[in-house]
Order: sequence, then structure tokens, then C-alpha cells
Amino acid sequence: MERLMEWEGPNVPLLAAGTAIVAVALTVQALRQSQDAPRYRKIEQPDTTLPVLGNLVDLVRNAENLHDWVLENTMRFEGRPWKFVVPGQGETMVLSTPDALEEITSTQFKSFPKGPLQNELLGGIAADTLVTADGERWYHQRKTVVKFFSAKVLDMFVRQSIQKNIGRTHAMMEETIKAQQPVNLTDLFHDFTLDTFLEMGLGVDLKSIGATEKHSLHVAMEASSHAIFQRIGRPQWMWKLERWLNVGHEARLKSNVDKVYAGVHEIIQQSIEAMVHKKQSGEDTTNQTCMSVVELFLESPQSGEDGLTQDDFVGFILALVFAARDTTADTLVWLFYSLTKHPEIEKKLRDEMALELSGLSDDNSTYLTAEHLKSLVYLEAVIKETLRLYPAGALTLREAAEDTVICGDIFIRKGQQVMMPQFSVSRNKSVWGPDAAEFRPERWIDEATGKIKPVPPFKFFTFSAGPRICVGMNLAMMELRVVTANLLYRYRFELAGNVDGSSVAGLTLGLKDPLLVTPIAL
Repeated sequence: MERLMEWEGPNVPLLAAGTAIVAVALTVQALRQSQDAPRYRKIEQPDTTLPVLGNLVDLVRNAENLHDWVLENTMRFEGRPWKFVVPGQGETMVLSTPDALEEITSTQFKSFPKGPLQNELLGGIAADTLVTADGERWYHQRKTVVKFFSAKVLDMFVRQSIQKNIGRTHAMMEETIKAQQPVNLTDLFHDFTLDTFLEMGLGVDLKSIGATEKHSLHVAMEASSHAIFQRIGRPQWMWKLERWLNVGHEARLKSNVDKVYAGVHEIIQQSIEAMVHKKQSGEDTTNQTCMSVVELFLESPQSGEDGLTQDDFVGFILALVFAARDTTADTLVWLFYSLTKHPEIEKKLRDEMALELSGLSDDNSTYLTAEHLKSLVYLEAVIKETLRLYPAGALTLREAAEDTVICGDIFIRKGQQVMMPQFSVSRNKSVWGPDAAEFRPERWIDEATGKIKPVPPFKFFTFSAGPRICVGMNLAMMELRVVTANLLYRYRFELAGNVDGSSVAGLTLGLKDPLLVTPIAL
């Protein structure tokens, strides 16, 4: 034992020194590895985030003003990425800068499909349709719709469907003026866009404009839109349990969706009967300017699971109807609301119309076509500013299909939800400047040329961007121009009710209060 102690004693300092050297070496190696490892950005969360519950309380409290809550936090984090958590649904990352939006919608498009969650959220209205489908299924549906929204169709659209419904709108306005009653522009614009699209796409005329009662399809669509949006802020288990038990929100949703499907089924049947009658009567369609959605569907490739099948058709039409009706109608409502709040902007718009359209007859039969409106730069600026500040599709969701990194240091794990809130993007001061929240059409006009400034879609994100950019964008812009100009050419409008400018949470961004106005003939 003494020999052992004698042997160990003199070597303790050496052992300690060796240990120290090894420790230092390991530390240096660890530091080098940490320096070489990717450093991801820390993603912030709201201060109200709770253990276990995450942001469930926030979402429940803000169910009716979700867009405002997302905007509030986006502004708090000065436009930087942030995230919120819903139990059972995981983390959702919120992105609102052009570089991040470009990565998600374009550069890494294949890494960010719509995903199964969004398909479930929109189940009943738009599941497995152009809005939510991925892969080949999405490709086939989009290809069919692109054919429908061709230049020839748009020309036919303006010359026939819109012109007829503008005439009906003018007739309704004249009757209202005689009766000295206000007009509900919210109802009018939703009637207008639905009637126009159904006639254009399916050859069916609902004749809703000026009707004494709302068409049942309108009522059911509005209720369904609001109920489906409520799913976003609720844990999946909660609304799925309600759906299984057929109680609460989900019971009301099912009832309204059933009514919507019944209405759309009836309209499709009318369209098919009209098409069959046309063929049986021997009507020559060789030189037909455009084909209805029904005809395009019947000609589209039926490739089983990936393509459109007969069972898909009603859902396909339903998704188009929701998109065509609500998005454009809500934009028109916000536009005319903004003009009532900014009479100086309305005056500039009328001055431009008086100058550029001075050669036209000023009688009541004048109809302004898209060709007439090409020179109206300020009108275009007013429309774009409305679309910027009040994007109809106020948020877009995607899901990461794999672990990936965007913008160099933002890590997104597989299965994580990504929210791109157009409503917040348009008010992001780091993107649009300190006056981002102001309605200022002049921001769109180049002072040097007097023309509209080109703005990339990743900044002006209202129509989304990349391969999934809104397929009906040109149609919407044309309808907005023609409807706005024709109404302002004949009338001015004064608010007839209290409207505070609050929005309502739904599949589209609507004005909460009905826009009641008094029309005054010019």
C-alpha cells in the first residue's frame, strides 16, 4: 500500500494537468462546433402565452376580431416573425415581410403546401377544392379554372353579365331615390357579384338585385363563412367533438352548409338542363365566345383521385362561388365606405372622371366599359389602395412539408403551420412606411410619370403570390373598375347609418355594420 501511495503521490499534479488539458481541448472543440452549427433566430411569442393553454385564451377572447389581434402582435414585434400556440394544434408562425412571403409562396413553394389541417378547417365548403387541394389534384383544378378566366371570357363578362346587372342596379337606385329610402350597399354588392358570376359561369340568372327578399343561398353562405372561420381559433378536438355530437357552432354550420349545397345543386342542375337543351335544339356553338364552368368541367381530364370527379363538382363550384361573390363584394363595400370617409378623395376621383370622360354622353343610358376606364389612373389607385388596406382574403395558411429554413435563419419544422396575414402585411410600417394604416391612393402613383407604380406581389400581397396567386385576379380588377366607375358616374352617396369601420371575422374581410347610404343622382 505504501508503495502504491508513493507511486500515486508524485503523479497527482500530472494527472490534474492532463485532465485540465483534456477539458480545455473538449471545451474548444465544443465552442468550434457551436460556432459551426446554424444559429436560428429566436421566434417571439405574445406576453399572454400561458403554460399548457398556450394562446387559447387569447384566441377565444378575440374570436370576433382575430385579424386585429394578429395585427396588434405583428406591430408589437415590429413586423418580425412571431408565433402562437393552440393546444392540440401546435405552433403557428406568423410572417409579414416580403422576403419571408416570397420564400413560402414561391422559392420554397413545394415545401409549403396547404396541408391537411386547412383542408379540415374548410371542410364542408372548400375541402379538396382549388382553395385547399395540393399536388396534381390542385393542378388539374387550376388548369380548368384558368381556361374559364381567359381574356375572351373577361370581355364577354363585361359586355354581357356586368352591363345587364349595372342596368338593374341603376333601376333599383332610381326607385330608391323616388321612395327617399337608403340603400344597403353591402347587400347590393353581394347580390351583384353572385348574380354576375352565376350567369357568367353557369348561365343561371338569380335576379337577386332589387329583390324584396334575400335569396336563401345568400343567407346560408354568410352564416357558413362566419362559422367556418371560428374553427381557426379553437382547438381541433373541441370543434371536432361538436361536429361529432352535432351541437353548438358545428350544428349550425352543418345546417347552413346543407342549405348552401342544396342551392348550388339546384343551380348546377339548371345549368346542365340549359346546356342539354341547347344541344338538343341543334344550336350552333362552334363560334361560342366562351364555355361555362360546367362545360369546362365535363371536358377536363378525369384522372380518378388526382383529377375532378363527378362527386367533386359541387364542391368545386361552391368554392368558386364563395370566392367570386364575397371577395369582390367586400372590396366594393370597403371602397365606398372609404370614399364616404374621405370626401377629398372622392372629389379627386370625380374630377378625373369628368376630365377623362368628357367626350361621353351624360344621359342615363351611358355605360362605361373597361375600354373607357383605361385612362383613369386615380381610379386604379383608389381600387389598389382599398385592396391593400382591406384585403378580402385577410390571411393565408400553409403547412411545412419538411424541416426547412427561410430567410437564412428562420427554422420551420415539419408540420408547423405558417400564417401569412394580408391584413397585417398591408399595415406593416417596415413594408409600407409610417403611414401604412392610412387610406392614401397617392402612394400608388409615380410622381414623375403620373402612372401606377409597379409593386411586387410579395409586398402587395392581397392576391397572394407564386404559383397559387389568385386565378381570378384580372376578373376581380375588371369588375371593381366597371362597377365603381358606373355608380360614381351617376350618383354620389352619403352615409345613412352609423358605421365605425370595424371588420367582421369570416372567410373574407367584411365590414361589420351594413353600409347604408343615401344615393343622390348627379
